[in-house]
Amino acid sequence: MDATQDTPKAADQANAPAETPEQRVTALEKEVADLKEARLRAVADLQNTARRGVENEARARSQGVMGAARAIFPVLDHVDLALQQKGLSAEQAAQALAMLREELARSLEKVGVERIDPKVGQPFDPGVHEAVMKQAVDGVEPGCVSMAFQSGYRLGDSVLRPAKVAVQPTE
Repeated sequence: MDATQDTPKAADQANAPAETPEQRVTALEKEVADLKEARLRAVADLQNTARRGVENEARARSQGVMGAARAIFPVLDHVDLALQQKGLSAEQAAQALAMLREELARSLEKVGVERIDPKVGQPFDPGVHEAVMKQAVDGVEPGCVSMAFQSGYRLGDSVLRPAKVAVQPTE
């Protein structure tokens, strides 16, 4: 086959009548209208996607709150039962309070909340500990926890509340 020979497409173009300027303008106007319509569809799709994202976020937040609330319902039920009891001794009331605390701790664990319990001698970590004072304690290395005052809590990698500790002075 000779390279100079016309291809079928070239032959069709050669046989096609020449396009008039009016026809070219009409074709370009149609193309512009098609592109405008496509752009409007794309903008509408983007707006719909953004709206669905906001709705999905709100739904997920609501489901998270519902899960946490459901985990705490048993604690509230036990508090209600404890409040209905009459004539409990101080020891019985203390036992009931300890049971309620354990139930609440289990409820928090169910929703992924983990307790941060610093130990004496553990290196101070400002990411999970809040130093409220310096306190020298025999046998504790400098820069380590010398006393633990309050537990902290975390959810995954996020610290909800740091543990409050005293730190062994460095000097």
